[in-house]
Amino acid sequence: MAEEADAAEQEEGGIPLSQASLQQLNAVKQQLEQEVRSLLNNQAALREAEARFQASMESLKSLCPENNGKPMLIPLTSSLYIDGHMTETKKVTVDVGTGYYIQMSVERAHKFCSRRCKLLNDNASKVEGVLKEKKKSLEQLQITMQQKMYMLQQQEAAKKEEQ
Repeated sequence: MAEEADAAEQEEGGIPLSQASLQQLNAVKQQLEQEVRSLLNNQAALREAEARFQASMESLKSLCPENNGKPMLIPLTSSLYIDGHMTETKKVTVDVGTGYYIQMSVERAHKFCSRRCKLLNDNASKVEGVLKEKKKSLEQLQITMQQKMYMLQQQEAAKKEEQ
């Protein structure tokens, strides 16, 4: 397993893990941990955005002609609502990003949200794949560091026995 990591390091132009000092390994470990944290945050943001689009698709289901004129609560914030009446059930205004809004049919808005959900899900899956690779590299690095620490302890014990 250590040979695989060394071969991968040499292909990337780096030094093999087995030849790096503990300080170098620790610096690489910190960098990998930071990358893992960043990827986790990115993945969480993608999943959160996907959930918002799924919630929008659920809301679009209530926009049918028989609900026209019915009373409803309109959210002003996440915890503040006001009374209102549904006046339009055939068209919605959709935030398509970067401050642009487009009025479209409910069916078209549903398709838009569906495409966005798929895109976000695909991107989150890609991030998950990269995250698995980084975690695998981090695990290999930790194993190498433990082996080096063990070897140093053995060398220290041998020196004490000689004295």
